[in-house]
Amino acid sequence: MSPSADQPSGNLPTPAPLGPETPKEPPLKVLLRQRFFLVALLILLFFGALFALGKLKGRTSSPELAMPVHKAAPAAQSPEVSEEVAPPGAVSSEPPAEPPPTGKEHGAAVKEGTPLAKPAPVEEAAPPTAPAPLAAPPPPEVTVKLVRGEIFTRALIKIIDEQVNKPLFGWRPNTIVLGKMGVTDNVNNLQLGVLEVARRTIWVLNENLTRFAVTEAYNPKVNEAMNFLMVSPDKYWFPSASGKYREAIQDLERYIDDLQKGRSRFYPRVDHLIVLLTNYKDILGSCFHNLIKDTEADGTPVSWSRVDDYFYFSQGVTLAMSQMLEAVKEDFHDQLLKKGSHKLLDDAIHALHTASQLRPWLVTDAAKDGILANHRANLSTYIGEAEHVVSTLQTMLATN
Repeated sequence: MSPSADQPSGNLPTPAPLGPETPKEPPLKVLLRQRFFLVALLILLFFGALFALGKLKGRTSSPELAMPVHKAAPAAQSPEVSEEVAPPGAVSSEPPAEPPPTGKEHGAAVKEGTPLAKPAPVEEAAPPTAPAPLAAPPPPEVTVKLVRGEIFTRALIKIIDEQVNKPLFGWRPNTIVLGKMGVTDNVNNLQLGVLEVARRTIWVLNENLTRFAVTEAYNPKVNEAMNFLMVSPDKYWFPSASGKYREAIQDLERYIDDLQKGRSRFYPRVDHLIVLLTNYKDILGSCFHNLIKDTEADGTPVSWSRVDDYFYFSQGVTLAMSQMLEAVKEDFHDQLLKKGSHKLLDDAIHALHTASQLRPWLVTDAAKDGILANHRANLSTYIGEAEHVVSTLQTMLATN
């Protein structure tokens, strides 16, 4: 390149531009190109705020459920101070005091020279002291009287509340990320197992335990609570499953209040207990079949993704049913005592409680005689035992 004629000497030549300069993209166009990522981020932030708000609301509004405790009122004993008063006319055993010497005797003693006895000093009487104040007796403890059916209903409230209000994210199966996408499928299936027991229990409570016969009207509180628990567990909105389950808890608490005031009834009869045990036996039989089967209904092998679902659903059933049978032992004590069946009920509770405490790090489905564990088979052992005991208990109660 040769310098031009009119260019001043001593300066380097300026290279000519190679082409037209590329204009920069406006920021709006860049945002539109990334709009899918932005929309997904906004959706995640929105639902995260909803989860946090729902958790705070559940913690502030969840009732404190506590089982009332019998307290025997001790007999209040008030100390009494008794003073012994001599009755009038009684003869004292003490010798009478000698009278003072008369004037004649005093003169005679002087004449004879006998020394006079020095009079004893007169002791001044101490001022009377005020009696020490008596300690007030302790106030008697208030005796909490439980009505029949209260323990059973509170146990039902407890198993629902522990899954709706107590966990970190509350009720999981209806959440978008944790439930629909199966991020926490183990917790989801355990909560579904608890819900299955709660639904069967409240159905028996509504159909049998609150009615003396089929001609008696349904209890409105229990009937409404049953309808709320029948809402699909994966309903997120219109209506929300967790919201309806909380309303069911409130209806059951009103039913307990009516029981205490005598406005509602609970009939712990043997035939009603047999109906409850029949429903429990059906649930245990279904869980036992899912734990021991090798193929699905269509003939395909049980996949690894379904193994832990069956395991945790069955464990949720054992967790809820063990607590309900503990309540049955209290409210149906007289009926069980007449049949001598307390030992069978304790055996069923022990098997269910042991099954609910299994905590494998990873649910494996190895061969029955393999080196790895088959956790489905391990859990089925306890559930099969509980099913057998419940069936035996049902037969014993049905016999005269």
